[in-house]
Amino acid sequence: MGIKESAIKQFGRQAEAYSKGNIFVDGVHLSEVVKRSGVAKNHRILDIATGSGFLALEFAKFADSVIGADLTRNMLLYARERQKSSGLGNTGFLLSDVESLPFPDGSFDIVSCRFAFHHFPSPGKALLEMKRICRTHGRIVLVDGVSSEDREKSLFHNRIEKLRDPSHVRIYMLSEIKNMFNKIGAAVIDLTHWDIPQEFEEWMKRAGTDRERKGIIEGLMRQGMDGDRTGLRVKIENGRLGFTYDTVILIADVGR
Repeated sequence: MGIKESAIKQFGRQAEAYSKGNIFVDGVHLSEVVKRSGVAKNHRILDIATGSGFLALEFAKFADSVIGADLTRNMLLYARERQKSSGLGNTGFLLSDVESLPFPDGSFDIVSCRFAFHHFPSPGKALLEMKRICRTHGRIVLVDGVSSEDREKSLFHNRIEKLRDPSHVRIYMLSEIKNMFNKIGAAVIDLTHWDIPQEFEEWMKRAGTDRERKGIIEGLMRQGMDGDRTGLRVKIENGRLGFTYDTVILIADVGR
């Protein structure tokens, strides 16, 4: 099974859990992303891998036109339900692949992607497509976790992520992400780090990880506590295992 097929299966199966996950529904975080994007009323926005539409609907409070695109039909069903309950009529949702978007060049003022970049099998190709549909001096807004700049920690972290969710490709080092933007000719103009605490049990439940793999992952995370070998700042509080994602809100200006 390919990565895209794996992602469709994973997010189709776990659509409800992801639509309620604390990392996605955080209103303060959503508001900060939109604020930093520089969105204006007359802007057209495309939110890539929109999932349940959280960021698309946040943008819709400030912009005239917003489209959310995703590869997984079940996720879009939740997005459309959320749109109906929000009363925001300026938002549409589309089944589409980030590597082949059905829009002409320069169609959008802002192209965003939140907590999905690590699932893309060809991140460079995805960024090029995002750049193509963004107008000159429009903006790409990328929000995702970043792994440690220490290669061994990054490898250990990603091993755990892949065990938890087979559709995971890679959580990149920030330096790698910056290099990808440099290659497509987009200048990073704003960068914010945002720590997101995670509770182990909820994290497992969200991905639907089976008991066997859950046990292996817990063992690896506990082993990695000495010297922070995962870069995730794993800790035990009141008998509960948890860790912290280092995430970034990155804003890039698209040149031509």
